[in-house]
Amino acid sequence: MSTADSTTNGRPAKPNPDFPLYAHRSGCWAKKIRGKTHFFGPWRDPDGALRRYLAEKDDLEAGLKPRREEPSATVARADDEPIVASCPAKPYPDFPLYPHRSGRWAKKIRGKTRFFGPWRDPHQALARYLAEKDDLKAGRPVRASVTPEDSLTVKKMVAAYLEAKKLSVECGDMTRRTLCEYKTYGTRMIKVFGANASVEQLGPRDFQRLRADLQKTHRSLFTIQGDIPKIKVYFSWAERQGYISRVPRYGDAMARPSRAALERERSQQPSHVFSAGQLQKALASAGPKMKAMILLGINCGFGNTDCATLTEDKLDLKGGWSTLPRRKTGIKRRCPLWPETIDALSDALRLRKVASEHVFLTIFDEPYSPRDLSRELTKVLEKAEVGHRDFYDLRRTCVSIGIQVGDDDALRTIMGHRRVAADMLSVYNRLDVSDERLRTVSNYIHDWLYAGSKTSRKSRKKKQAKS
Repeated sequence: MSTADSTTNGRPAKPNPDFPLYAHRSGCWAKKIRGKTHFFGPWRDPDGALRRYLAEKDDLEAGLKPRREEPSATVARADDEPIVASCPAKPYPDFPLYPHRSGRWAKKIRGKTRFFGPWRDPHQALARYLAEKDDLKAGRPVRASVTPEDSLTVKKMVAAYLEAKKLSVECGDMTRRTLCEYKTYGTRMIKVFGANASVEQLGPRDFQRLRADLQKTHRSLFTIQGDIPKIKVYFSWAERQGYISRVPRYGDAMARPSRAALERERSQQPSHVFSAGQLQKALASAGPKMKAMILLGINCGFGNTDCATLTEDKLDLKGGWSTLPRRKTGIKRRCPLWPETIDALSDALRLRKVASEHVFLTIFDEPYSPRDLSRELTKVLEKAEVGHRDFYDLRRTCVSIGIQVGDDDALRTIMGHRRVAADMLSVYNRLDVSDERLRTVSNYIHDWLYAGSKTSRKSRKKKQAKS
């Protein structure tokens, strides 16, 4: 019996219609038994392959290891050219692939053997392995073609963006904390898309995987709503710089959550507003420095970053004013200080052991970090049995109570907010909010907190009279 001359897709036809084996692309006659492909000999020797199959099929069908004879001297390549059956040595010791008996370089990834090219071309097999390994290890579909060397990969885009934004941090246009945030999003994209994925080849399916990965750690729709534009910033920046001709098609996965979904989630969440009683308990349990910070949060709408970066030149304790700009936007703020806030700030300043421009210093005489302040507040609230709250809830409470006055512009001046761009009244207005209007809002919050205490009201009027 000899190999037939006719071929199918470059492979030899069966010697006869009843021949039980098929021509595998590896250059061997093969058959799938119990869900696994077994090889029995090269294309050029169908008789030998048939004899080996008949000798081993009973063991294979029973799930036993066949008792095999020594392999023949040669096997066939994919193009039916004989090569030595003994596996070749690796080109160098650290070569990541191993020679498979099918005549190809292979590697087991996620429990499955993957093939990357014939023995005769180890360098091409290595190139294919390096191009596909990220997708294979992550369990993603392998992209059809290797990314061209001159195309922008996800890893290159992330590195270029972060390098460019370092200049923004140095000139004060972006905070280091924000840069670290963007670095986190870049790392996530590299993990999900693959470092060597071409940016221009990304499509809706890729962003579906990214959205699913976000939802594993960011359960809240409000958090995801903030994540989406920060991720899109990378691609918009790459287009502006000319790295890509257009931004990828994101699909529905990168659309922001609907307003209705956000409102439903908001209605199910606990209140982020302190009661006056809870704040009184917290103030009674706090030390001098934390007491001053809590009062700044409810009096002036300060966040933990505001307290950590507050310097003496932004305070006028004699006149009773704070003028710290909002760090996030740079918008000017002006807020009257309560007598209780002034007293607490004076105590905090006296506690400093070293000269410093910062108002609040740790026990190590260093400025606080925003995270440290959040932890300190958590300890105070636990001691006061108020429950876990975020430092920013002080700012939310300040707005929620102050807005009851009905003077939104005065509250915006205290909080450092600006009107929406479409509001033409804010475009035409060129006058600042008067101090009297600011005091009206501040006094309303003060009276809510201290429940109209006569002693507190008298001390406030006394301070205002001095100013």
